[in-house]
Amino acid sequence: MDTQAVADVVDDLRRMLRADGADLALVAADPRTDRIELALDVSGANCAECVLPPDQLRDVIAASLQRRVPTEFELIVHDPRREQPGGAAH
Repeated sequence: MDTQAVADVVDDLRRMLRADGADLALVAADPRTDRIELALDVSGANCAECVLPPDQLRDVIAASLQRRVPTEFELIVHDPRREQPGGAAH
C-alpha cells in the first residue's frame, strides 16, 4: 500500500468536506494489514447532517481510494453521526 497516495486522497477529500465545515483525518494507513482508518470531524459544521450521509460518504471515500491505491484494503471510517448512545461507532 502506498501510504503517500492514501494521504494525498485524504487531503483531496478534506477540501470537499471543509466546504461543509467538516474535516477528515488520516488515523492510520498500515501497509502490513492493508487497513486504512479515517476519522470524520463534524464539530465545525453548522449542520452535521448537511455533510454527505455516512454510507454515501464511505462510498465516496472508498471509490477515491480505490482509484489511487490499487491494492485491496480494509476501510474504517469513524463517523460521529453513526455513534449510538453508550456505544462505539459502527
